[in-house]
Amino acid sequence: MRKIILAGVCLQASSSIFTSAMQECEALCKACDLEVLGTITQQSKSMDPHTAFRIGKLETLKVMCEELEADGIIFYNPLKIQVSDRISAYCGVNVIDRTALILDIFSKRARSRQAKLQTEVARLQYDLPRVLHSDNDNERSRGGAVTNRGAGEMRSSIIATRYQKKISDLKEELRKIEVRRYQDERRRQKTLLKRVALVGYTNAGKSSLMNAILSMQDAGGQEVLEQDMLFATLDTSVRMVQSKHKKFLLYDTVGFVSDLPHGLIEAFKSTLDAARDADLLVHVIDAADPSWQEKSAITQETLKEIHAADIPQIHVFNKIDKLAHPERVDGLSISCYTKEGLDTLLEEIIEMIYPAEESIVCKLGYDKISMFDTYKAILDMDILEYHQNGLIARITGEKKMLHVFAKYQIKGE
Repeated sequence: MRKIILAGVCLQASSSIFTSAMQECEALCKACDLEVLGTITQQSKSMDPHTAFRIGKLETLKVMCEELEADGIIFYNPLKIQVSDRISAYCGVNVIDRTALILDIFSKRARSRQAKLQTEVARLQYDLPRVLHSDNDNERSRGGAVTNRGAGEMRSSIIATRYQKKISDLKEELRKIEVRRYQDERRRQKTLLKRVALVGYTNAGKSSLMNAILSMQDAGGQEVLEQDMLFATLDTSVRMVQSKHKKFLLYDTVGFVSDLPHGLIEAFKSTLDAARDADLLVHVIDAADPSWQEKSAITQETLKEIHAADIPQIHVFNKIDKLAHPERVDGLSISCYTKEGLDTLLEEIIEMIYPAEESIVCKLGYDKISMFDTYKAILDMDILEYHQNGLIARITGEKKMLHVFAKYQIKGE
């Protein structure tokens, strides 16, 4: 396990928010199998444009690295290439920022081909300016900036072209995968099932909630990966859930995080299609997290950024088993561990995705029996009588879904 020093400049008015952000950054280090030997911070209205830290704090950082025998430094704040190079040269260890750390985590966690490709695109886009900067530095060390500027510019152009070609090829492969995924989703749409997506801050318990719900199903269902670490889930998982004779598709999505690098949001927009296309969002909140309000706000901002903010939501406060005195909150309180509140959650989901039910009585010929198979997952169908040329059935469900049977309705019923 690599050993690192965690560093950060507090530019915010609220030191408590910055402290929470640094704790989250430490958790990100843990998720990337890094051991944090120590943390060093500086309060300032601005970062030093050359070395992030002021010279006195930079010297303290260097001493920490030497005394603790650190392998590297991770800065919470985004660093320009030149700044990270100067800190690295001064302290004698490798220096990266939080964006690079998150990219490393995504590279480790990605399992599906799509997630791996998306991560690689984001990595190449992040690395390209750094590679060009490194090449320019090498050129200057050979005197190229003075004697052979044209050759240096040509070499940088070749490097940029290679990177852009690789990014373009990866995006084309992603496009083909997304076409196949779109076809799969079209097949799911033909089932007419409603879609419910679990969203929320990373490590809020979305995967645990999906597994807890699946454990309550008669038919069970393959569990999804759940771990007590940030970004345990990067790939969208979907399972069929049934409650009160109604079925729906439940999606587990990648968790959100504060200041998610824009490149990663762009890269994972297709992964977040499940949230954008859902009929209902279940916003899972870690009730035991002291910073749950800030993280809930970040989730809402991210939903706006991916154009999913207008989708109806249920706010679910998870992990209430960890609270000695559960707070009164504007939402449902649940525990995936004890399963407290899960029945109530399922009832509310069904009420929201299948509202205002009505009943009609229809006469259907036996040649229409296939309609039962098509709509049985979303409508209740009770056969009342059998006749020689057909049957009488009471069909109950959402009004807009009953229109298919309107022409078979028995007048006066």
